[in-house]
Amino acid sequence: MSEPLGPGWAPKKPPPSGDPEPPPKPRRFWWRFLLAAVLIVGVSAAATSAAGILYVDSIAHDIRPIGPVQRYLKTVEGGEPQNILILGSDKRAGAEFAEDKGRSDTAILVRLDPEKNSISVMSIPRDLKVEIPGHGTGKFNEAYFYGGPPLTLRTVRNLTGLPINHVVNIDFLGFAQAVYAIGCVYTDVDRRYYHSNEGVPPSEQYAEINVKPGYQLMCGKKALQYVRYRHTDTDLVRSARQQDFLSAARQRVSVKDLVVNREEMLDIFTRYTSSDIEDGSTLIELLKLFLSVRNAPIKEVHFPAELGPSFVYTTKAAVDDAVRQFLGGEASGGSRGKLEGRGFGKKAKRGGKKKAKKKRKGKAVRTRRAAPKPKIKLPDRGSDGLVPAREAGEAEAKIALRRAKGWFPIYYPTRLPPNARYVESNPYLKVVDPYVYRIKDESGKRHLAYRMVLVAEMPDGPHYFGVQGIRGWPDPPILESPSLTKKVKGRELEIFVDDDRIKLIAWRRGENSYWITNDLLRSLTNDQMIGMARSVAVLLPKGKPPKRRSAEE
Repeated sequence: MSEPLGPGWAPKKPPPSGDPEPPPKPRRFWWRFLLAAVLIVGVSAAATSAAGILYVDSIAHDIRPIGPVQRYLKTVEGGEPQNILILGSDKRAGAEFAEDKGRSDTAILVRLDPEKNSISVMSIPRDLKVEIPGHGTGKFNEAYFYGGPPLTLRTVRNLTGLPINHVVNIDFLGFAQAVYAIGCVYTDVDRRYYHSNEGVPPSEQYAEINVKPGYQLMCGKKALQYVRYRHTDTDLVRSARQQDFLSAARQRVSVKDLVVNREEMLDIFTRYTSSDIEDGSTLIELLKLFLSVRNAPIKEVHFPAELGPSFVYTTKAAVDDAVRQFLGGEASGGSRGKLEGRGFGKKAKRGGKKKAKKKRKGKAVRTRRAAPKPKIKLPDRGSDGLVPAREAGEAEAKIALRRAKGWFPIYYPTRLPPNARYVESNPYLKVVDPYVYRIKDESGKRHLAYRMVLVAEMPDGPHYFGVQGIRGWPDPPILESPSLTKKVKGRELEIFVDDDRIKLIAWRRGENSYWITNDLLRSLTNDQMIGMARSVAVLLPKGKPPKRRSAEE
């Protein structure tokens, strides 16, 4: 296999004393920051007034120019669907005077379609093997090094055939500042992320990270470490992690917050963003388009990728099918991918075409309808593919109960997927499982919490999922707006669905909240998720619960 042209940016594999898993690849996010910034403009100034137009115009002029991209962009009439290419570059503050142009660490395509009332999102793997105009074969992120946003734009157009209407580039420092500006983001962390460069030779060092598992409030620098982490993850896992963070960030941004923090957000937007938008009228048209789809469902299209030792691979037929979904406002459905390369050979391509025909048949009927509620059927007992695991779960619950030191019922599943196990404590990685800690709610009150981290050893690699419990906080942001509810064994289960896969299942006991989460790639089936939730048992502390407790206890 030939190596890519130009510099390679995949870091070296850590030494044996470092991370225990092999290295890999990355991907995307941030379009919600763009949406937030554009909404600020609309709230700050009435687009129909002369003063408002002047104000918007001044903001447009403050945005840094992105370079000679106009000749590669397509102009459309106001109100028509638009495709926006958003780049997240790793060029740090002050790097504009250095020779290093930076790399495109994140590339995401967003389609705003008011006709279908949909928002499509599709990410492009940075290690994808592509043809870079004028430079031959290489990794996708090399296009940014050779020619910045203009050459990246040309590469995307050649790869997808999509007309691009706007390009926005945001650097990492801007992302961190934006997370702080919206008051940080509550994030459900699937496992421990840890790496230290202490004692590691400089040639084998990479970004340090220390993020513990469990639901938590994540702020600027730590959030950036979390969404960028790639050294024991594949491109697909990293992308899925970023998409989940993006979804959580969306919950944190309200119009009221944008009004209150508009000056700060505008400063971040203009300081750390470059774009082809150079005048107020263009910005106003984009603003109107964003507002027209502000309540539209987000349709995530999985980029068809196969992971190799040096590149991420795809085929033209697979990309064409993904583009069709992107333009049609159709989510990909199913799991978000596999840890190892699979899946767009001849059989997959034939299946994809058959599926496409079926969807197109009902397209005219569905375009104006609201998204239907997902249909989730409870599996028959014994048909969920799970195996008994009460003994292991009870052992974990006893440890959590001992560490909690107070009245806190501990739930645990008594049935698990085959080849699944609880992650054990690892002194070297400073991992303590189950992890018992405290979390602050939105009013600043602290609550006791626990996280059991599980891993399913599947044919393509380890998939992490978990069990979460929080005492005295019945309505954390992650449990807003369940897709549907079902009553099982006298317990009301709230089911949250991502496209057609269950993301998490939650329940409550008094003021306490609990949930089971799927892995980042949504690899566990709906039957497995429901089966685990249905199987949960509870371990109660000794004695009687206190009659009155404050929210902090």
